[in-house]
Amino acid sequence: MKLKLLCAALAGTMVLASCETTGGYGGGPARTQLSQCMRNALVGAGIGALAGAAIGDEDNRLENAAIGAAVVGGGTYGVCRYLSAREQQRVESAYYQSLNSGQPVSDSWQSDQGAPRSLRVSQPSAAPGYGPECRRVSATVSDPQYGNQNLPPETFCRAPDGSWSPA
Repeated sequence: MKLKLLCAALAGTMVLASCETTGGYGGGPARTQLSQCMRNALVGAGIGALAGAAIGDEDNRLENAAIGAAVVGGGTYGVCRYLSAREQQRVESAYYQSLNSGQPVSDSWQSDQGAPRSLRVSQPSAAPGYGPECRRVSATVSDPQYGNQNLPPETFCRAPDGSWSPA
């Protein structure tokens, strides 16, 4: 029973943490949306729940599913959020540079802790299900301490004014 309560509390916390306000600073009216990291964490939690239920003891399927969801969902969210705000801005800028040029982009810098990091953003590709004006890009951040971190793919659509907006 305690595990069910803990998992419910964790799920509630993740849902609340997933809301972010965007826009409002010259980018249009503020709106709240589910962050990309949280979407990926929820997908990871679903996969973890399925794996936990399938792999574990038949008598404890619900408990195993809850543990799988918490572990995989939390791990996915943590990997996505380990970049600092400044580094996230750097990744976003590289995404837009890749979208505007239609080419892959590479960048290198020192992390806030002084470690060398590098970034490789893929060449934009079609984004099935989003329309002809939409493209998907993905990125890998390399860090000597953490290794290669594959960031979740991002989908952007071209607005009528030619700018790119997250889908």
